[in-house]
Amino acid sequence: MRTRCIFRMRLSLPASWARTSVAGLALAGLGFRLPPSLAVAQTTVAVRVLAADSDSPLVNAEVIDRSSGVRALTRETGVARVRVFPDRPLEIRVRQLGFAYVDLTLRHDRLTGDGRDTVVVRLNRVGFALPAVTTTAARDCPLLDAATAPLAYWSLEQLQEGAARYESFRRSYPFRVTNERRTSEQARPDARPRETRSTERNNSDAWGERYRPGQVVRFGSLGYSIPILFIANLGDAEFWAHHCVTAASVEDGPGGRRVRMHFTPSPSARGSDWQGDVFLDSTTSVLQRVEFSLRVNQRDGPRRLEGFTSFRSPSPLIVVPDTTAAMWWRTGPDRDGSWGPPAVVQLIRLDTLEFLGEAPPRVRNPR
Repeated sequence: MRTRCIFRMRLSLPASWARTSVAGLALAGLGFRLPPSLAVAQTTVAVRVLAADSDSPLVNAEVIDRSSGVRALTRETGVARVRVFPDRPLEIRVRQLGFAYVDLTLRHDRLTGDGRDTVVVRLNRVGFALPAVTTTAARDCPLLDAATAPLAYWSLEQLQEGAARYESFRRSYPFRVTNERRTSEQARPDARPRETRSTERNNSDAWGERYRPGQVVRFGSLGYSIPILFIANLGDAEFWAHHCVTAASVEDGPGGRRVRMHFTPSPSARGSDWQGDVFLDSTTSVLQRVEFSLRVNQRDGPRRLEGFTSFRSPSPLIVVPDTTAAMWWRTGPDRDGSWGPPAVVQLIRLDTLEFLGEAPPRVRNPR
């Protein structure tokens, strides 16, 4: 459903508004054989994920069955349970934001089969490691200099991991969100703004819209709409197939050091598209903020749009949009280059987040 205002996360306007990683790993409790009576049965194994430097459990680390793609998140104790099948070894990848991932193969004849085995995986904390994949951005992007490239590629890798972990999180812990939307519209520069307020609700499986290249501004019978950048978009290969990373740096932020990565539409991108800056916590790799603007490349629709999204963490190293603010102009600048006040200003704020079943862990990960 499209409304007269932005988001769901969507900007909706009416027609009148014309890897390379190094890992440390230890295995515990792996000295037993599978009894013949269990040779054809599936069993489970507990994977306990610890920080190598402190032996502290890592919460919300991903344990991925590389054969099936099934994912599990660790709990407060750092443990996730995964299935083991008798007809194949279990090939898993264990990863956590800010740590080097571990690939591990478990054979059935190394497990007891009673479901009590525990595999302990210790992850090494890493800084800005150059991923094995040279780049995931569009092929026609300008080359980055040698000083910028490792940090830029690290940022892309962390965004992809963060998006994948959010997907695992919403599947493991379905939730419902309530957003408050406030809109201020000024029909003319000399007119008094008209203010409206509304409440919107979404379930986690329908929150956010997928990026579609060339369709960032979507026209319909009610005017046009603009889906806002969601967490999944920033980790989507399709998004980076049409965008370039042009700069990356480390700077001081409100909560400490952070990585700032600038992106733009690629030279071959068609239609209006997003450009902006992504901010990641340099210690945890968690997404903190996105500042965006629209590179306008169509005759109709907004002449200028800019805004930001900040994030909150309902569980360690998992983020969801907290506040999105945007403003846009219906007409271009004056002859002297002055834009004047925006025609519309809108604020979307996350009011409540309610889990529909089991709640996730809320303990803090060690820093």
